[in-house]
Amino acid sequence: MYRDYRDAINSAIKRWGTAHRDIMLGIARVEGEALAVRQYLLSRFAGERVMLEHALETRLDEALSTGYGAFFGSLDSYGFHVLELLQCMVERRKGGETGIAAVQCLEGEAVWQARDEGRWPGELGQAVFELLEDSKEGSIEVQCHNPAAFLLEYADGLWAVTLMLDDYTKQWGYACRTDRQTQATRVQLSGPPYAHFSYLGLNIQELFLTRQAQYPVERTLLVSGALEALLDSRYRGHVRVPTPHLDVCYRSYERPPIRPALPSPQETSLRIT
Repeated sequence: MYRDYRDAINSAIKRWGTAHRDIMLGIARVEGEALAVRQYLLSRFAGERVMLEHALETRLDEALSTGYGAFFGSLDSYGFHVLELLQCMVERRKGGETGIAAVQCLEGEAVWQARDEGRWPGELGQAVFELLEDSKEGSIEVQCHNPAAFLLEYADGLWAVTLMLDDYTKQWGYACRTDRQTQATRVQLSGPPYAHFSYLGLNIQELFLTRQAQYPVERTLLVSGALEALLDSRYRGHVRVPTPHLDVCYRSYERPPIRPALPSPQETSLRIT
């Protein structure tokens, strides 16, 4: 089975429910969106444009993803994008995925206050901001009029954050701290005709041919459940919400999904690994 996130847009709980059903029934499934089969350009740490993907069992101390999308009227649809960007990276950490223990949604000035209090790593955010090609000049606190932050407490002790930076950028990024080193990247997506969706299509085709999912559906279960809890946090006044039901444990793939091989794919590029 294949489902795109748009099938259940603005319905995180529906995505969570269908993913849970298919896991229980043993149905092979690919769900998500194009960022999961993206090209990430590593411009910090190695100093060159190469694909950033953590090896399995990589030690991660902190992680952060950035994106945009709240101006569409909801943190749901594009919130799923940026959370999955985070999850497809951190699920490869040492010990594998162990689930999420609690979440909290913040908005407005509370986002910067949490950074100043050390609740999310500002230096990781800055490492990503330096790579974004369309970010506005000047202080992000001034240029970003409607920020939102998703704070995630993982069961194994990892702390992570997803930032929604409307009015500041329309690009995506990721950063982490591993073994006392900072790695940061931006996501390379193409404009019209949006060839990055072709890679998603190729992975769907592989699912139909092999009856094997190219990446774990448990990712969708965890991301959708976290997003539903984050929206609940927002509705309840931005409180911390425990998530004992998100004890989703799994291991990331060993064979990578189909995705771009060029250093900087453009337009209709479909050269694959």
